[in-house]
Amino acid sequence: MIEDLDLLASRIRQLTELTQSLRDENAALGKSLAQRDSHIRALRDTLAAAQSRVEGVLARLPGGEEPAEAVEGDADAPDNASSLGAEGADPGARSLYGTS
Repeated sequence: MIEDLDLLASRIRQLTELTQSLRDENAALGKSLAQRDSHIRALRDTLAAAQSRVEGVLARLPGGEEPAEAVEGDADAPDNASSLGAEGADPGARSLYGTS
């Protein structure tokens, strides 16, 4: 009976230590999360400020009245290097293998 009580006391002590360890870890994780949230907010603020500065510079450029969405849409337009397929190749150009 005393051995059973000693075993129970030992298990309760282990459980208490584990509970405290988990509370400490939870507090540390909460602090880390708060720091990361703060860092993310700061990065978003920095990004918004940079975006505002870029938009200001773009507005001062000739043709700056064009909205930013139209400029971003130009990325879908093919450039000369990648748009030349077999049908768009220069007929006078020679291939790497010496055939046209």
